[in-house]
Amino acid sequence: MEIHLLSEETINKIAAGEVVERPVNVVKELVENAIDAGATAITCEIREGGKKMIRVTDNGCGIEKDQITKAFERHATSKIRDDSDLTRLVSLGFRGEALSSIAAVSQVEMITKTRDSLTGIRATNQVLHGFSEDMPVRLDLEEIGAPDGTSVVVRNLFYNVPVRSRFLKQPQTEAGYITDLIERQALSHPGISFHYRVDGKEKLHTTGNGDLKELIYRIYGREISKKVLPVRAQEGKYRLEGFIGRPDIARTTRNFEVFFVNGRMLRSNILSKALEAGYRTDLMQHRFPFAVLHLTLPPVEADVNVHPTKMEVRFSESEAVYHFIDESVHSVLGSAELIPAEILETRAEENKRRREEKEKAAQQLQSESRPEPFERARMVRETMAPYGAGSPGTADSIRFTEPAPAPAGPARIEFEDFIFEDKRVKEPEKSHPADEPARGAFKQASLFENTDFSQDEAPRILIPENKPNFRIIGQVFETYWLIQYEGKMLVIDQHAAHEKVNYERLMKRLQNSDPSRSGSQMLAPPSVITLTGREEGALHTHEQVFAAMGYEIEPLGGSSYAIRAIPMELYGNDPTELLRETLEEIVEEKMTGTPQAVLSKIASMSCKAAVKGNSLLSEKEAEVLIDELLKLENPYHCPHGRPTMIVFSQSDMDKKFKRIVT
Repeated sequence: MEIHLLSEETINKIAAGEVVERPVNVVKELVENAIDAGATAITCEIREGGKKMIRVTDNGCGIEKDQITKAFERHATSKIRDDSDLTRLVSLGFRGEALSSIAAVSQVEMITKTRDSLTGIRATNQVLHGFSEDMPVRLDLEEIGAPDGTSVVVRNLFYNVPVRSRFLKQPQTEAGYITDLIERQALSHPGISFHYRVDGKEKLHTTGNGDLKELIYRIYGREISKKVLPVRAQEGKYRLEGFIGRPDIARTTRNFEVFFVNGRMLRSNILSKALEAGYRTDLMQHRFPFAVLHLTLPPVEADVNVHPTKMEVRFSESEAVYHFIDESVHSVLGSAELIPAEILETRAEENKRRREEKEKAAQQLQSESRPEPFERARMVRETMAPYGAGSPGTADSIRFTEPAPAPAGPARIEFEDFIFEDKRVKEPEKSHPADEPARGAFKQASLFENTDFSQDEAPRILIPENKPNFRIIGQVFETYWLIQYEGKMLVIDQHAAHEKVNYERLMKRLQNSDPSRSGSQMLAPPSVITLTGREEGALHTHEQVFAAMGYEIEPLGGSSYAIRAIPMELYGNDPTELLRETLEEIVEEKMTGTPQAVLSKIASMSCKAAVKGNSLLSEKEAEVLIDELLKLENPYHCPHGRPTMIVFSQSDMDKKFKRIVT
């Protein structure tokens, strides 16, 4: 068997497969290069899903003439100098593979000009042959009149690798991937104006004013933007900013969990699990929250050099990150009133309203001024990529000149073992709090200077002070209680509400770690239960939790156990059936997460003794249940995530009866 040395052309094509799998990868690399170049406006245009043409234009710092050839060489980059820089990455690009990989499988045209040059340079590689060690990609260079910044046009992607082209999906599908990417890149840098066109049609145009909530409105629509809660938390070296959705807009997949770490769009099981844990019992099973969250931490603590796509991350202190996000999200949800507001619309009315909103948004997009990046001759904003976005550059493999500094002096950003200066930040005094933060804390200005993070100050309904104004109307379907309060009508699910009350009692006892008999009801005679091997294992693993709840369980030998006492809240139900169901769910759930999250799951499984639906309660019993709900910090969802109540407004009912005509 003869061993062959591969040609440089073949090596380039193989390497391109790691970076460029489909058109969306090309767009991602070029847009990230534009961001690293200090651009404040970026235009992206695609045709036929990016297979025929991709154009990315920015108003960044441009590329110097003598550096353009290096831009297309593999593993040549301005972002890092050696492996030690990988521990403190401040740019989105760093591998030095983007342009060489793209040029290996497509026809590329680049027009670039630095701010201090009189003319620009046009570089093309229309024919991919004539490779050599000195010039892996043959380039034709010529001087040309051009605006400041860089424009890269990629045509006929995979024309010379037909086997890869056959794996691409329909143009509409490929365009969908790119649309999703551009939307998330806009969310990652709200201070940059993004202009996006698909087959000549406007798809997205953002203002670049730094308002993250406005971006959520533009991308996800009015209904979502109205149902998000602001998150702004800081703990030592960690900072979390963004928005999370109310439980009533939860989704069936994790596609709407959007995370950014130091301005980089990433996927992370740790971040997803921490976000979901923060919702505790506010989400139903197999439902996932809406979230757009920016996590900022020292670069040395986040390793993004995991995969060629740079979409994965490893944290050096993953448990601390998990706990910080979990508690931050839980705190926000705990401070909001989470009663779902229902609108009395028919399906046709809802479709008509959404259609009108979509048409209005399209008209607004068409009427807005949409200058190209090179037309926006403005100073770089004070909003910036986290940690200064490193050595700016448009290609992932060259060294650039610095963009013109802002009038104010440089802002210093310090961590325990990392310091750099960013010359693009205006008014640096805003980024320095009056009190000196602890070692490792931030001195960086927020990305979202124009974002309103204030919490909704609407008057609360479920507080004890409002109880005298509640008027119980009655019970319907022997399940739901109707309560009138001012201009609203509450509908309470008696089973979900009772489950919540029982759950909170159990959790309070667990948190106090008090296994005293005060929360137990003795059984006479005891109930005997025989467990399977897996059920026994679950019982022994969490026996202290069951004891704290109020269970008293004694082994009888073999696989049999005597239940001598149960939690008071569960009295009146078959104790063996409740315990077995709880153990079965523990086995199936494979309990994970923080100790608090595990306790929460076990308690929720044990709250099966609540009054059922289709059970007639007296008004006195309903009053007692409502009183119990008002004492809870979070009475809005049962332990399984179902709402305990919903609210209708009088105005919606008036509209339905045509008392108000809209």
